[in-house]
Amino acid sequence: MEPLMPFKYVIISPEDTSMKEGCIISEFNQCGLFLCQKGQAEILLGGRPYQINKRNLFIYTAANLLQIRQRSADLEGIMIEVDLDYIIPIVNKVANSENLLYLRENPCLSLSEEQYTFVENLLKSVEKRINRENICNSSRQKQHLISELIKSWGQVICYELLNIYFSNEPQTPLPQDKKDKIFQNFMITLYRYYRQERDVTFYADKQCLSARYFSSVIKDKSGSSALQWIIQNVITEAKYLLDNTDLSIKEIATKLNFPTQSFFGKYFKQYVGISPKEYRNKLIKQ
Repeated sequence: MEPLMPFKYVIISPEDTSMKEGCIISEFNQCGLFLCQKGQAEILLGGRPYQINKRNLFIYTAANLLQIRQRSADLEGIMIEVDLDYIIPIVNKVANSENLLYLRENPCLSLSEEQYTFVENLLKSVEKRINRENICNSSRQKQHLISELIKSWGQVICYELLNIYFSNEPQTPLPQDKKDKIFQNFMITLYRYYRQERDVTFYADKQCLSARYFSSVIKDKSGSSALQWIIQNVITEAKYLLDNTDLSIKEIATKLNFPTQSFFGKYFKQYVGISPKEYRNKLIKQ
């Protein structure tokens, strides 16, 4: 059966146990948002803390760990997590690399009362639309139609939210150029392959570009080199697996496509400063 929608809709309530303090709530290949309706929370995004209060809209991008550091007992809100393959083509039509990097660095938006009411009703409409449809007993054609309807509805909501976001900020969406497309295609390819491929040449070849030109474009558009982006993704996931799973270091090395545990250990220590074992033991002692 075709999946109903490319996003996950979650209602956060005081009774909700999935948003406990300290828990990781994002996945690497997904973007998302959280609208705070009541209470407050402190959220860590990529290790940086953000205070979230009522009427705040928090938008997070892929390849970032999203963690609840603290939350009030009365926290309520709506959380939507979106598949990267679904959202990137939608966003790329209206925003360039600078816009997306700006959003990545400035994820929290304080809404006016009017904007808050509009966004809340908009997000609730998603739930209503989903609940209206029962595809379990539908024909294949009806399943496909419902799926496309909800995808289209999600696209409208995405544009409405981006419109509000950039209306509230001094930076507005700018025209795209060829280099924007190269950077955005790199982001898509990176999130798909960083567990398997750590060579810049692989990503340059995907766009039929020389590694030298490709690297200069990524550096120009993002301020970080292509290799730095690759390393960030690999190390972030390695830390996540060490923090939150019972996988052995050898199993993590295999999952991230390192030829040996020793090679993974040297790579990790080069960029973190300590070995994977020391990193995990340090967490246990905390």
